Amino acid sequence: DQLDQLAGQIMGLAAKVPGVVDLRSSSQSGTPSLNLALIPQRLAQYGLRVADVQDSIASAYAGTVVGQIHVLDRPQDVVVTLPPSWRERPESIGQLMLTAVDGSLVPLARVAEITPADSRYSIDHDGGRRRVVVAFNVSGRPTAQAVDELRQILSEQLQLPPRTFIEFGGVAEAEQQGRRELWLYGTLALAAILMVVGMSFRRRVHVPLLLVNLPFAHGMGGMAADRANLPFALLGAIAAIALSGVGLSIGALIGMVTVFGISARNAILLLAHYEHLVFEEGAIWSPDTAWRGARERLRPVLMTALVTALGLVPLALGIGRAGHEIEAPMAIAVLGGLVSSTLLTLMVLPALALRYSFRGAAKSQVA
Repeated sequence: DQLDQLAGQIMGLAAKVPGVVDLRSSSQSGTPSLNLALIPQRLAQYGLRVADVQDSIASAYAGTVVGQIHVLDRPQDVVVTLPPSWRERPESIGQLMLTAVDGSLVPLARVAEITPADSRYSIDHDGGRRRVVVAFNVSGRPTAQAVDELRQILSEQLQLPPRTFIEFGGVAEAEQQGRRELWLYGTLALAAILMVVGMSFRRRVHVPLLLVNLPFAHGMGGMAADRANLPFALLGAIAAIALSGVGLSIGALIGMVTVFGISARNAILLLAHYEHLVFEEGAIWSPDTAWRGARERLRPVLMTALVTALGLVPLALGIGRAGHEIEAPMAIAVLGGLVSSTLLTLMVLPALALRYSFRGAAKSQVA
């Protein structure tokens, strides 16, 4: 009863959260039932055992298989039970006849107290604890936002009795767990990438130049005049997610990680080519060299973007269809990010490289 009361309070509070629809609870309304309390003294008077009475009641109302017959080639159980006209009349249970030890018939009402009551036909358990489930869907906003708002409301307005607690599950909890794992593994992968890139470039300054691909890069150690965030590669992905209305889901986050990988690859191609032009071919580092390197890497960068886009367009067109909840947001994020990351590689990165790549290097290194 206490859990049912709490479930009703939670449903009332959840109904106030914008976007929450289809509220439902596993709480059961009172189910009419009959309580039978056997009287030991009466049972002893007629020589009846508790098990005999229980078997008689089970046979009368649930049925007991006493044999089988074959109809054609199929066996059919022979069941002894009361006719439906008796089983559908709860008041007639007291007239059920029991066989006493001397062979006489005793009505059930003589050996038991029969009282009407309200009860539950089942009680849900989880890990040995009783539970009631309150479920809902979210429409018109991200599920995680609605759940976070509900958490805040419950913590402020709901007083839980002792030994009771609230546990969140479902899609929102799975998304949060997925985000935590994505950030963890993404950070580990980023650290490994930066280590490898740092060992690959001759000019260590090219490593912070790669950070312009990151949405959380805070300047470049004095190389950026305003030391502002530089989310160039993901601007298109964020804009595509906002315009399509898919929300920041797990699929969209995976798409952003994919965009970062493509943008980082293109940046590595361009910066490595700059080092090749300067150190291998002996080109003087100048605007003409920067323009030449960008021009020579234009084709591979555009081909990467176009081939990736052609493969993702069918997935992006599946937005809103069943079974495309992950693929469609991912494809939309990647398609939008390809635009901004390509512009980053061909326009913004050459300008930054022109200013910072070989600044402070000895003349013998760049000429």
